[in-house]
Amino acid sequence: MAITNETITRLRSTAAAGDAQAALELGRLLCLTALDPAESGDGGPTWPEEHWLRAAVKARPDDVEALTLLTGRLAQQISYWEAVLDMNPDVMAEYGEDEDTVGRRQIEAEELYARIRAAGPLGHAEAGLDELAVLLGVSGKPASEAAYSFYVLEDEAQSGSVRHSATVVASDADEIRWACDKWLALSEGGFGALTLITYVDATEVSSIDLDQHLVDGFVDWDAVAVPELSGPRLPAGLPVPGRGLYYGFSGGAE
Repeated sequence: MAITNETITRLRSTAAAGDAQAALELGRLLCLTALDPAESGDGGPTWPEEHWLRAAVKARPDDVEALTLLTGRLAQQISYWEAVLDMNPDVMAEYGEDEDTVGRRQIEAEELYARIRAAGPLGHAEAGLDELAVLLGVSGKPASEAAYSFYVLEDEAQSGSVRHSATVVASDADEIRWACDKWLALSEGGFGALTLITYVDATEVSSIDLDQHLVDGFVDWDAVAVPELSGPRLPAGLPVPGRGLYYGFSGGAE
């Protein structure tokens, strides 16, 4: 089902009224986006989903999907802030963070990961959970091979010696279309090299240059044949084993 602004408005209203399922659904969708400045009250300048995922976990402490989404996003935050510390620690203060940022998130993520394991998740999530454990440093065992299916939206541009990039990883065609539209709106047209890559059973089956399908700054999805996914889809919140990709939106410069 297509996702619209009305979808997000309805979920936000229902979640704000205390509906845990709506909070989970809203949080999952917001994982796929960058922050809209108009929505800075959602939980910080970088992670618009965090407030809602925390609400879902609080309401349902044993909900594996909510725990996995929050843990996965915290793992991504840890990676992001570690990179910031290496490049320019002064930037952290601009976001209300400090030198203890990584440590706080690390402790919380490890506790949440233990709760996921205690809850007994579905078997097809095992490889992604193993990869998450390695990223969090709670296990040195390499993740097992996993033939997940997923979409990767990439946008990048080179500015001098710096490469700016934005990446979205998702497991649903409607969600990747919505995430792409959202990114183009927030970034006022994107960075300039927009590509949609489809993986089925861990094998790349399609790479589409979306810049060829832009009309007035947005993708004409009627002109783009997005391949369907078959096989086990990457579970929401988990990283892709062996590829350095996190579920959801990530951005950076190097």
